Amino acid sequence: MRPLGLALIALAVLIPVYWFVPIASERDPVALFSQYLGSAALILMGINQFVATRAPGLEIVFGPLDRMYVLHKWLGVIALVAMGLHDIIDAEMSGLRGGAFSGIAEDIGEISLYGLMILILASVITFIPYHLWKWSHRIIGVFFFLGAFHFFFIAKPFSNLDPLGLYISAFCILGILSYVWMSIVRPMAPRGHRYEVDLVRRVGGLTELVLVPKGRGMRHKSGQFAFLSIDGGGLGEEHPFTLSGAPTDDRVLRFSIKDLGDYTDRLQRMVQPGMDAIVSGPFGHFSMPRGRDPQVWIGAGVGITPFLAFAESLKGRETGPVKLYYCVRERDDIPYAVELERLAEEVDTLELIIVNSAEGIRLTADRIVSDLGGDVANADVFFCGPVPMRKALKSGLVLKGLKASRFHFEEFEMRTGIGLQALAAWLWDRGIYEVEKRASRKTEPAE
Repeated sequence: MRPLGLALIALAVLIPVYWFVPIASERDPVALFSQYLGSAALILMGINQFVATRAPGLEIVFGPLDRMYVLHKWLGVIALVAMGLHDIIDAEMSGLRGGAFSGIAEDIGEISLYGLMILILASVITFIPYHLWKWSHRIIGVFFFLGAFHFFFIAKPFSNLDPLGLYISAFCILGILSYVWMSIVRPMAPRGHRYEVDLVRRVGGLTELVLVPKGRGMRHKSGQFAFLSIDGGGLGEEHPFTLSGAPTDDRVLRFSIKDLGDYTDRLQRMVQPGMDAIVSGPFGHFSMPRGRDPQVWIGAGVGITPFLAFAESLKGRETGPVKLYYCVRERDDIPYAVELERLAEEVDTLELIIVNSAEGIRLTADRIVSDLGGDVANADVFFCGPVPMRKALKSGLVLKGLKASRFHFEEFEMRTGIGLQALAAWLWDRGIYEVEKRASRKTEPAE
C-alpha cells in the first residue's frame, strides 16, 4: 500500500475527533468514545466500499490493485474491531431525544452489526468455499446500508446537519453509492474490452487462451493482469488472471490459467474457440525496471506466467543480464519450457535455469547469490509463486545484502486470511503440550 493512501485513511478517521472532543466536556466521555468507534467503523466501511469499485485513479493513491485487495481486507477487519468495541462499550446517553425512527434505528443497528461481523469474518476464513464467500461478500453492502440508517436516525449528541454529522454522512453516502454502482449499475453498463477466443490449448497443467480484439482492444504492459469473463458455459463471472503474452501491436492477449478452483475447472472444460469474452484492465505494476543492473526472475509453478511476457519483451531491448529461475515439481512435460529455451537462445542476456524439486533440487538465497557472483546488492529480484517460498527467499536475500525495495512481487491472491488457521494450530499445539506436561507430572515418582 502507498503511504499516501494509508495517511489519507488515518486522517479521515481522526478528523471527527476535532468535533467529538468539545462534546466530551458536556456528555459521558465513555459513551461518546463508543459513538466515535461506531462512526470510525462507518467511515472505514464507506472507504472500503469505494476501494472495491476499482475506480480509475485509486491505484495512484492506494497502490497496485493486488495491494488494494490486502488493504480492502484489513480495512474490513479494523472496522469489525471498531464495531465490536462500539457494541461492548455502552453508547447510551441520558437526556437525548431521538426522532420518530430512533427506536427502529437502534434495532436495525443490531442487525447491521451482527450481519457485518458474520460476513467480514466469513471473508477472512479462507476454508469457506469460494462460491459461498463470493455470494456472502456481495451482500455486505446491504448491512452497511442498515448501519448507515442506524447512524442517520439514532439519538445522538449532534445533528446530522452539524459539521460532524455531515462529515460521517458523506462517507455513508459514498459507501452506499459505491455498492449501488457495483451491484446494479456496473453489471448493466458497457464495460471492458470485447474479445473473441481464438485459440484454446492445454500446456502441461495449464489452459492457454489466445484472444483477438473485436474492437480497439486493450493496451497493457508485460507483467500486468486483467479481469476476464467469457460469455457462455457458466463463465460470465469475471476473474483476474496474469497476461502471459507480451504486448503486441494488434493487441492480441494470451492467458495461461491453472485449474485451482470451481471456476478454472469449469473454464478448462467449457471454453471453446469462437466464444465472446470481456477483458477489463489492465492492472498491476509488476514490470521490469530500465537500466543495465542484473535482474533475477523467479517463477514457481503457474507463477511463470508474467515471466513469459517479460521474456518475450526482451527482444530488441537493451538490458543487463537476466537469470530466470523456473521452479517446478514436474516429472513429465514442463509447461512452456521449450518456449523459454527458444527465447533464451534468441536473447543473449537471458539465462533460463530450471529448478525441479522432483529431482531433489531446491532454489535457495545462497544459490542465487552464488550465481550472481556475490553481487546481489545491485540486482532487482522479481518473484511470482507461493507465499512461504517468497518470504524465505526475500529474507535470505536481504540478509545477503539485497535491498528490500529491490525485491518485487504481487499479492496475486484475491482472498487471504488473517492468520486464523495458524493461530488455531498454535492453540491446539499449546493445548496438547500442556496436557502432556500435566500427564508427565502425574506419572513422576514421588520423592
